[in-house]
Amino acid sequence: MERKVLFLRAETGWKDPSPPMAFAYLGKIAKDAGFEVLVENLNAQYNQKNIGDIIELIKKENPIVGISIFTNYAVDSYDLIKKIRPYCKTIIAGGPHVTIYPEETIEQGADIAVVGEAEAMFANLLNAIALGKKLDKVKGIVYKDKNKIKKNPAAEQVNIDKLPSPDKDIFRKEDYVKIKDEINNFGGILTSRGCPGRCTYCYHALFGKCFRYRPAKNVFDEVLELYKKYGVTHINFIDDAFTVNKNRLIELCDMLAEAKLPIEWVCATRIDFLDEEMISKMKKAGCVMISLGVESLIPSSLIKMKKTSNAEWYIQRTKDILIWCKKAKIRIGVNILTGFPWNSTEEIKELNKRIKRIRKYVTQGFCGGVLQPMPNTEDYDNYAKEYGFEKWWMNKKDFFIKNHHPFFMLFYHVFWEQLQNNFYKLDKKVFREIDQLYKMMGKWNLKIISKRRFRNSFVSFGVYQGLLLLSKLSLFLYNISPSLEKSLMSPIANYSYRFKYKH
Repeated sequence: MERKVLFLRAETGWKDPSPPMAFAYLGKIAKDAGFEVLVENLNAQYNQKNIGDIIELIKKENPIVGISIFTNYAVDSYDLIKKIRPYCKTIIAGGPHVTIYPEETIEQGADIAVVGEAEAMFANLLNAIALGKKLDKVKGIVYKDKNKIKKNPAAEQVNIDKLPSPDKDIFRKEDYVKIKDEINNFGGILTSRGCPGRCTYCYHALFGKCFRYRPAKNVFDEVLELYKKYGVTHINFIDDAFTVNKNRLIELCDMLAEAKLPIEWVCATRIDFLDEEMISKMKKAGCVMISLGVESLIPSSLIKMKKTSNAEWYIQRTKDILIWCKKAKIRIGVNILTGFPWNSTEEIKELNKRIKRIRKYVTQGFCGGVLQPMPNTEDYDNYAKEYGFEKWWMNKKDFFIKNHHPFFMLFYHVFWEQLQNNFYKLDKKVFREIDQLYKMMGKWNLKIISKRRFRNSFVSFGVYQGLLLLSKLSLFLYNISPSLEKSLMSPIANYSYRFKYKH
C-alpha cells in the first residue's frame, strides 16, 4: 500500500468556515511518520468536490482513508463510507461518535474504529497498515479480522504538552479563504482537553473527564506561528472552558500583552471560572469577545442540569460578569439551552423575562440551542428508553433537501431543526414558547450583527430589516415548499455566508 493518508469529512449542509483541528494534528503525525497527507473536507465552505471526485482520487492515490464522525451527522458519514467502500483497501473512522459506538462504525463499513484520542496511537496504526502487520498490538482500536470484530486494549491518554504543533499546511487555503480576512479562519487553537464540569448534557468520552491544559508558553508559540506563517490576526481559542486555570491564563495574557502583536482573540468559558481581574487581563492581552456557557437563568433548571450547586450565586455571577465585560469593552455572547424534559410553559416564560433583563449587556449575540441528547451523557442514559430516542442518529428526521439548510436558519432561527426533533415530546405550549424565545433572540442577533458590520446607523438598520424580512420570507416559503425555498433563497444564502462569519 502507498504511504499516503486521505482525511475525509462528509458534507452535511452546514459549511465549515475553519479547517478541522483533528486533521491538523493527525496530519502532522502522519507526515512525521513518512506519509503523504491529502485532505478532502467536503463540508469546507468553498470545497466544490463531489463523491465522483473523491472516488477518482482514491483510485489514483490508493491511500489509507480516515473519516471523522460526529453524532449529529453520523448517517452522512456512513453514507460516504458506503460510496467509497468498493475503492478503498482500508478505512479508519475516528471522532467522538466512533469512540462511543466503534462496533456500529465497523458494521457501517469502516475497517478500523479509533477509540479515544487518536494522536496516542496514530503513527503505530498507519505503519502497521502500510507494512501489512497484524493490528493486535495497536492499542485503542476496534477492527474487523476475518469477519470478527476485535477490540484491543485502550491507548494511553495523550500528554498534550508533547503534541506537535498542528499542521495547517495540509489544507487547501482556497477551500476556506476567498477574501483576505478569511485567512483568520486558520486561527483556531485548542489549548486544553476535557472540562471540570459535569453537566448532564455533555459527554466526555473522547477527551475524558480529566482536565488537561498546555503551558502558556506552548500556546503563545502557536499564536506566534500562526501570525508569522499565515498572517492570522484573529485567534479563536476553541477550548470548552478556556479560563479554567487562572494562573495559566494570566501568564499567557502577560505574554500576549508584552509581545504587542496586532492580534485579537476570542474564547469560550464557564461562569464559575471567570472574575474581574481575569477579564481586565484578557482585555489588555487582546481579547475582544467571550462566549459564556450560561445555559439557563432558572435556578431549578441549573440544578437539574448540574451546571452548578449554587444557583443563586451562579445567576448573580452571570450578571456581574456581564457588567465587568461591558466595562472592559469586551463583547459577550451568551449560550441559552432549553428543551429539557422538565421544561414547563411557566419556566420558559420566566426565562424569557430574565433574558430580556440582560439583553443590553449581550453584545455578541445569543447562542446555545435546544437539547439534543448525545450518547454517553446523563441525559441520554436517563431518558433514551423512556422517550424512545435510542440511537436516534440512525433514524434522524430529514427536514431538508439534501445538504441544504433554509436561509432562515442562518441568522434568524438557527435552532429550528433542533426544536423540530423534539426528542422529549414537549407539550405544544412549551414547544411554542421555546419557538418564540429563539425567534426573539434571533431578531436580537440580527440587529447585533448588522450593527457590527455597518457603523452607519441607517445602513445597519436597513440591513437588519432586510435580513429579518428575508428570514421570515424563507420560513414562509419553506412551509409551502422546501424546494421552492431552496431555489429562491440559495443564491442569497451563499452570498450572505461571508457576511455572517466575518470577524
